[in-house]
Amino acid sequence: MTTETNRALEQRVLVLAPIGRDALVTRDVLARAGIVAEPCADLAEVCAKFEEGAGALLLAEEALTVSGLALLSRAVGAQSPWSDVPIIISTGAGETTAARVRAVSSLEPSGNVTILERPVRVFTMITAVQSALRGRARQFQMRDLHLQLQRQMESLTAERELRARFVSLLAHDIRGPVTAAMLAAQVLLRSPERLDPRRELGVRIKRNLDRIEHMVRDILDASRVQAGQPLPLRLEGCELKTIVADVVEELNLLHADRVRLDAVEEVHGIWSADELRRAVWNLATNGIKYGAPHSPVTIAIRRIGGRARISVHNKGAPLSPDDRRRLFEPFARARSAEASSQVGWGLGLTLVRGCVEAHGGQVTVESGVEEGTTFTIEVPLDSRPFQPRASATEAPNPPSTVVAGAW
Repeated sequence: MTTETNRALEQRVLVLAPIGRDALVTRDVLARAGIVAEPCADLAEVCAKFEEGAGALLLAEEALTVSGLALLSRAVGAQSPWSDVPIIISTGAGETTAARVRAVSSLEPSGNVTILERPVRVFTMITAVQSALRGRARQFQMRDLHLQLQRQMESLTAERELRARFVSLLAHDIRGPVTAAMLAAQVLLRSPERLDPRRELGVRIKRNLDRIEHMVRDILDASRVQAGQPLPLRLEGCELKTIVADVVEELNLLHADRVRLDAVEEVHGIWSADELRRAVWNLATNGIKYGAPHSPVTIAIRRIGGRARISVHNKGAPLSPDDRRRLFEPFARARSAEASSQVGWGLGLTLVRGCVEAHGGQVTVESGVEEGTTFTIEVPLDSRPFQPRASATEAPNPPSTVVAGAW
């Protein structure tokens, strides 16, 4: 049901007046005052429509049968804590009737009941209904506020859980290189006179400290992306095939030649070579870790008009639509990745998104059972006009279209 339909239901008045044409006349009178009213045949219909949504109930005393009141009492009692639908009952003048007593007593304390004695002036009825609808509108506002706060609480809870998981992973991942660096440093300190023969220990220290520096850089950059800030780029003239070939060579040394390069021509542009290298590395390593075991990961490079395109393809289980929608967000991972033995922070695709958007480009993903998964990066050949310091005469930064990622 659409929001407009829900709003219309919440503003209507359900009318039950079983004598003659009273219900139709009441509907027309309220309509002239800009109030939508729907006549009902009995209390069972009132209760059914009330469950769909109503701003107020306008009931004639004559319709309040014992069985009908039992239905209405249950419906009123089953309301959400925020809801207290106004009920207006029109009664005959004079002494209190048995029906009137029965109606009020059966609906209290949960019922919000107003009694109007007949004959009721048109102005009085309209004023009473308008007052009831205003009160009902405030109830719906409180409901919407409650739902908004509830969603915020759920979001904060999820973020707290993600942060706790992230801190645990961070402590685990940093402890390894820190321990290795400390042990190597202790060995050097025990034999300072033999530093030259132990240069490999210094190399090991430097390598592990570089790993820590890269972790910290990834965390800071992911925070920038999450805050909506562009990644700072150091742009220079570079050639895309060379950048990707370096990544392929490094990965093949680690993963037994599983990565293939498909490049028919050189593609020159003005980009940040470091950021593009990191983006391609993240996509390719994800394909290796979460794609079909032992199947190749193919990186293709093409020039399409005034843009460069990089696609990273792997075979394996397809990504669900929900995963594709959310997994470019920080700390998000696909369900298959969570179920696997692979440990990750869930920052890789966030950094890919940040790199591509900072270059003025877009990243998309397609995934299916037969075709596998393909991430596609497209960036302009010259990314200078898309930097924050670009002059007003240069091309503005267009909105990036990003389809949620894979891991």
